Amino acid sequence: MNSEIFDINLHEKKIYSQNGEDGILEFIFSKIGTTNKFSVEFGVGNGFECNTVYLLEKKGWTGLMMDYGADQDIQWKGVLKKAWSNKNIGFSENIKKYVNFSKKIIKRKERSIHYTLDIKNERITAENIENLFQKYQVPKNFDLLSIDIDYNDFWVWKAISKFHPRVLVIEFNSSVPPTESKVVPYDPNAQWDGTNYFGASLLALKNLSLEKNYTLLGCDSNGINAFFCKSDLVKNFKIKDIEDLYRSPKYGEKINGVNIGHPPSSKKMIEI
Repeated sequence: MNSEIFDINLHEKKIYSQNGEDGILEFIFSKIGTTNKFSVEFGVGNGFECNTVYLLEKKGWTGLMMDYGADQDIQWKGVLKKAWSNKNIGFSENIKKYVNFSKKIIKRKERSIHYTLDIKNERITAENIENLFQKYQVPKNFDLLSIDIDYNDFWVWKAISKFHPRVLVIEFNSSVPPTESKVVPYDPNAQWDGTNYFGASLLALKNLSLEKNYTLLGCDSNGINAFFCKSDLVKNFKIKDIEDLYRSPKYGEKINGVNIGHPPSSKKMIEI
């Protein structure tokens, strides 16, 4: 066995990603290699701050991006429209925020000009995910899958059986301790309500990963995404226990100076 401890947090680097996912993924693939350099990511928003753009733009990858209602041109043109045509408000602080945000998006758009972002407008459910993969000719075996749909992430991953990514990035609910296996009930029409009622706990995802022959490698330092890899690819590395890999939320509300993540919900997740 390799004596090296697989510590992804030492390699966090943010270029296009929301947190340090760019550096983490670069590190993982430096250890396990690549095959077809094909990625699938859904829940990408406008495409300018997500987990695969760095690979697509700088590392020669190809892939599929999907988001329900995501037309990046409509989105950032809509921001400009709000910024410049609201005659009733004038150039207020609110408008300045819109302008600054629009400039940020335009800058990122220019920075990504070498790779054309083609985001497919698709509603993603457990029932249709594999049909969407077939529709867009996703290879049965590919290098990377990233899931961030804010609610049904666990159930969509569970539904994927005919396609086999070597590495998976998935949002987890870090407001739930790593000793509890909890998930929101599946609802194909559900949308995140802005509270901590979403997704699945790290332990629930780890248990699912074991069913699928994946190994939990760790989480980003902000407690947002968890990283998994096909177990046979990292069998010679030392992987820490879940209690050491878990990261608490470093975002959202604070109680007694400690982040608790998104506002608490009165709804209860189910134990599985």
